[in-house]
Amino acid sequence: MFEKSEESQKRADERVDVLWDAVATIDEKEYPCEVANISTAGVLMKLDMDINKNHEFLLNVESLNEFAVEVAWCNRPFYGLILMVGDDLKLKDYADIIGLDNTK
Repeated sequence: MFEKSEESQKRADERVDVLWDAVATIDEKEYPCEVANISTAGVLMKLDMDINKNHEFLLNVESLNEFAVEVAWCNRPFYGLILMVGDDLKLKDYADIIGLDNTK
């Protein structure tokens, strides 16, 4: 599904691949999307629409909670999101609770 990054693009945070259903609330409209992987600092989201870098919106991950996020990078349909505000921003801990796939 996703390719590993090259050595020059190695990230500091460990990533955990997940497949979580989510809803992005962008400019007061809701769009179903998927969370493809998580790290301590962010989320890889899949959503087939145009969103600009630095755009802020709400991401509601089913079985968890709602998080304020900011777009760090864009490569439609994939978006790297920075977690800004939420009850607990340690999404990697939730993978153990709800599993790597939260679809029903």
